[in-house]
Amino acid sequence: MSLECSDTTFRDRRAICLQSDSFQVVTMTGCGHLASLRIPDVDVNPLWEPPWPLIEPGDFDPDKHLDVYGPGEGRLLASLAGHNLCLNHFGDLTETEEAAHGYYHGEAPNLPWTVFEQKADADEAKLDYGLDLPDAQMRFRRTLRIRPGESTLYLSERTTNLKRTDAPFCCQQHVTLGPPFVEGGVSQLDLPARKGQTSSASLGSTDPLAPDQPYAWPDAPQRAGGTRDLRVYPEEFCAFGATALLEPDEEGCAFTAVSNPRLGLLLVYVFPREAFPWTSLWFEHKASDFLPYNGKTTTWGVEFGSVAQPVKLMETLTAGPLLGAPRFGTLPALHTIEVNYQALLLKVPSDWQGVEHIEHRDGETIAWETGSNRSVTTPSNWRISTTTAPSTP
Repeated sequence: MSLECSDTTFRDRRAICLQSDSFQVVTMTGCGHLASLRIPDVDVNPLWEPPWPLIEPGDFDPDKHLDVYGPGEGRLLASLAGHNLCLNHFGDLTETEEAAHGYYHGEAPNLPWTVFEQKADADEAKLDYGLDLPDAQMRFRRTLRIRPGESTLYLSERTTNLKRTDAPFCCQQHVTLGPPFVEGGVSQLDLPARKGQTSSASLGSTDPLAPDQPYAWPDAPQRAGGTRDLRVYPEEFCAFGATALLEPDEEGCAFTAVSNPRLGLLLVYVFPREAFPWTSLWFEHKASDFLPYNGKTTTWGVEFGSVAQPVKLMETLTAGPLLGAPRFGTLPALHTIEVNYQALLLKVPSDWQGVEHIEHRDGETIAWETGSNRSVTTPSNWRISTTTAPSTP
């Protein structure tokens, strides 16, 4: 089939679909969320689709929707799905920020985006969209591309600091996965980390982890003693979080790789470690009983970016280094940071043991299996980079 970049809907939301004979990508234009990734061989969307109805971000009305989505974070959750961008904040709000109608996880996942270009020809399907962030005084643009014969999504993101002062760069790719791809005792995460830190505070009575403790990846300390392997999604109902500090490979890249061998599906993100040194993990397995979760939600957040932990903004800015590394990035005055990274969706055998490392060679991206010589591949260009330069008018 020819490449397409066409208007569509997703869960009654405005969306755009990029499609080839080997890959389909759906993004919602309301907040820029990547909502669906699919390949023909395994017709399963690994990204999280919330169990509640979704609305456009501009349609949120507290008088109508608080009873559906809850207060505070409810405005974000009303339009949330899949992979969303947190910019220029990753985390909760203070009481005064809530009173001022601030935005959980920043402005980007809460405000409407603008489509600047969508097209398809024989070489690629392309979408360029983004928004301005009035509070942060930033401009964000994202370009999505797919090419024939590949199951690679190319993402190019440009964030411009419009101020004449340096600014914190708090950018997190909040990739949230859901069922059936997320399955207790089956779904497995691999990433290149050696150390991490559990959440600064407990997430409640079902949180098994000891809070605010360093650990050697992937074995996080538990409150009841012993450790928990964070690579495997839990079978029991629980909610908890942790952070891992990523290690770059020889080319300066890092990755997250989540597989479900029973379904035969692997989702990999490959990105420049310089821009995104942290991965924050969020496990929600039917444990949160408040709106809109209602004890019915299974999600796995594998959230890579420039921020160490999802906490209040001033805490991020003033807490100092974590595990010897900065908790956030910096974007100089009147500069633009460009980050090029990829998402790959691959079929794997039913006895797949996870990903040891990612390699690009001879026009292919290769995911090498842990403990064996097996691999899975897709044709692709290697567009993993980050640059920061003065912005142009």
